[in-house]
Amino acid sequence: MGFFSSSKKIYRDDFKKTLRKIPQLSPNERHYVEGVFSDSLKDGLSEYEMKKEISRLKRVSGDPLDSFEIDKLKKKLLEHF
Repeated sequence: MGFFSSSKKIYRDDFKKTLRKIPQLSPNERHYVEGVFSDSLKDGLSEYEMKKEISRLKRVSGDPLDSFEIDKLKKKLLEHF
């Protein structure tokens, strides 16, 4: 862990609660996001992992999320750090 890294992590239950607080996400989109983050959530999602997954979401074409929804997701998740 780097000097400026946060040791705080988001765990699966809090992650799901956060997703429900984003009204722009449909149930199918929430399910998709949970799948994308599932590996990172096993031991808790760090800020670094969250940013890496968000970056990957932005690069994937054909996923159900648009850039506005991805930005909302990033903003909500960053509130935990």
